[in-house]
Amino acid sequence: MAYKILSFDGGGSWAVLQLLTLLERYGNLKGHQVLQQYDCVVANSGGSIVLTALCENWSIKESIELFKEKALREKIFSKNKFKERFFPVDYLRYFKLNLGPKYSSKRKREAFEELFPNCNKRRLYEIPDFIGNKNLKIIICAYDALNNKAVLFKSYKNEEYFDDVTLVQAIHASSNAPIQYFDFPARFKAKNSEIFYELWDGALGGFNNPAAVGVNEAIQNEISPSEIHLVSLGTGNIVTSMDSKSKYYQAKDKTIQNRHRKLIPRKIKAQLSYFSKSVMQQAKTILYQPPDWSNEIASTMIFGPQKNYDKSRFIRLSPLIYYNSRVPITSKELIEALINLDMDLTTETDINLLFHCFKEWANDSLYNQPITYRIKREGEIIPKTGTLLFSEAMNEWVKEDTRN
Repeated sequence: MAYKILSFDGGGSWAVLQLLTLLERYGNLKGHQVLQQYDCVVANSGGSIVLTALCENWSIKESIELFKEKALREKIFSKNKFKERFFPVDYLRYFKLNLGPKYSSKRKREAFEELFPNCNKRRLYEIPDFIGNKNLKIIICAYDALNNKAVLFKSYKNEEYFDDVTLVQAIHASSNAPIQYFDFPARFKAKNSEIFYELWDGALGGFNNPAAVGVNEAIQNEISPSEIHLVSLGTGNIVTSMDSKSKYYQAKDKTIQNRHRKLIPRKIKAQLSYFSKSVMQQAKTILYQPPDWSNEIASTMIFGPQKNYDKSRFIRLSPLIYYNSRVPITSKELIEALINLDMDLTTETDINLLFHCFKEWANDSLYNQPITYRIKREGEIIPKTGTLLFSEAMNEWVKEDTRN
């Protein structure tokens, strides 16, 4: 008997790619019709917003409007007014240093309460019955800022001190990206455990890709690994191109040569470039968190240390934003534009780029992210498990659903 897990990565507005993938797979089903086909759903950040739209029983096309419609996007990403901004980091923007939070956490919560009334008035443990799948296990990932630990909000009780929260409270925490995005932690009290939480995005706990969380929970609930079937939907993974690597090395070399020449303005440019390409990029991994580790751990838990991978039981669908001389791309310009996108997309132009990304990915003109892979020195990507083609992964998903 198959135990089916559906996993949604975080990724802000890029989560619309998950809904477009669901539309490709299921057509315009209602959210409850989709969720009734699974035993466990695990989500983080933008993926938790997708999950909540499905729990609210929006159709897949209605859920896409949450990201496509400008007014709805801006309710979630509500920019702070001047008097609400932090001092002094906000003023660094005048020097073209984009640091500090831009959006109101409070208004994000209010937007979720308005957008998802059914999920706001129900406790998380009540949602499976509302969906019509009483045995469905829902897991939402977050990060406890006060205690410096990951938190998993669950729709089922497996501990004495059960954190009783609403689904809207859980996704408000899970989607609360810090530093560059939202201004304050999500604060609320869990009803049963009486714990007052101060919470950030689950990516800070290491769960931007929560696939391994879902598999771990299944095994803890005494599901045999041989019964687990996992579909993991990502929001895109950027791999540095050979051109970008070359520019990085150039900036690094110039920085090593000139780092002591602080008073010569023309010598500082390369150092700023290196800082941007290196230090800031590494800082972003706190949130973007390369998703490969979770895929590999999930694969090992399902298939064992010998990794006898069965492609029908672990399907990964996420675009790999990357190009080299061997990538069958139709537009290098598209990939370069995607690489420069942040996760808090609010303009029509940026959202249209994501729809273009999905079209090229679904046509196999952009790579799909394999479950595990290596990158050769010259930039060639070699899959170990999984596939580089969207069409192949989608066909496996269809076949697997047909069998089960």
